[in-house]
Amino acid sequence: MSETRVYADEFQTTFASIGEMLEFLAERTNTSKWVRRPTKSLRLIPLKKDGEQLEDTLDEDILEDTDRNTQLILKLKDEAYPVRNCAIKTILSRAGIGGAGLRKLDKTNYAKVVNYCLKVAKGDALIKIADGKVSAVHGGDQHDYSILDIQTIFEMTVQYLNQEFSGSTYIEGSGCYDHMVVTAMWELGGNQKLLDTYRDAMKDHAIEDKIQAPALRLATSDTASSSVTLYPMLLCESGGRTIHLGHPIRLPHDKGATLQNFYDNLKLIASRYKDAITDISKLMEVEIRNPINCMRLVMDKFGIKKKLINEVVELFQAQHGTGTCTAHDLYFAMNEASFFAACERMQGHSIVSLEEDIAKALSVDWAEYDVFGAIKW
Repeated sequence: MSETRVYADEFQTTFASIGEMLEFLAERTNTSKWVRRPTKSLRLIPLKKDGEQLEDTLDEDILEDTDRNTQLILKLKDEAYPVRNCAIKTILSRAGIGGAGLRKLDKTNYAKVVNYCLKVAKGDALIKIADGKVSAVHGGDQHDYSILDIQTIFEMTVQYLNQEFSGSTYIEGSGCYDHMVVTAMWELGGNQKLLDTYRDAMKDHAIEDKIQAPALRLATSDTASSSVTLYPMLLCESGGRTIHLGHPIRLPHDKGATLQNFYDNLKLIASRYKDAITDISKLMEVEIRNPINCMRLVMDKFGIKKKLINEVVELFQAQHGTGTCTAHDLYFAMNEASFFAACERMQGHSIVSLEEDIAKALSVDWAEYDVFGAIKW
């Protein structure tokens, strides 16, 4: 793992151990801060326009990276910070502006339009500055945005799992950091009773048991791209493959959310598994006569990229053919999209979003997409 370019917009790293991850997060805490300013006092300026006067106060490498990305600086009266890609959405939200037309403007006019709106915005802005750049500009009024320290969240999770799920282990390499989301997974070993109902259902349907253990993913961010979310999952025996079970336990960063609220959510893990297992077991009862069409249409419904859909479908067809199967078979196959996305170096926040989209298939009416013949998708 290298931290030499952690300031870069495209920086991403993974962690071999949870200790390594917690150490990294502690360092990020030391190199970041939160500041509160009146929203109407904020100003965007194009990097190139004021570049000469900024060179003396801002790191040259950070400026070069900003020039390759947003090409924008955020001025906070007596301070100025380069803007990271992940901050743009929140800046526009504070300005109360959006639309595809903004992206067509050159940086000078883009900044002017946003600044016109910032000048008349009400309330305070809560600004996250991390590793030399602005990562987010949240609402700074009471209950707008609650700061939930990422390092503490992961430490609480480790402590809780060690206490309540004996045998739980961090999955090596599952911890991932980029500037939009931080995520990690644990195998809940020693808790096979969580899977008893599911394994019984698999036996009833003569399905081979390839599930190794229940697993848990935690994902969170400071940039409004993710709530603090716990995802119940299944860990398969082959290649560390995972199956998303839906029913995530979410804590949004608003309405005065606290770390105690997150701890209360940790206590819901066992019951949420029972609900999730019940739902995925029901898919074994749903017969699909046209699996290829059905899979394409369901995945397309949730906006999954066609390239990923094609890769998933080709793998399923090679392994299972085109004959009758169950919705359970298709849902398992759809989860391969995460593997293909990782192979294409998709960033962590995008993979988390992809898995959430796939999990939405648990609640669809599969019969609606089980159609015969040529389809448009």
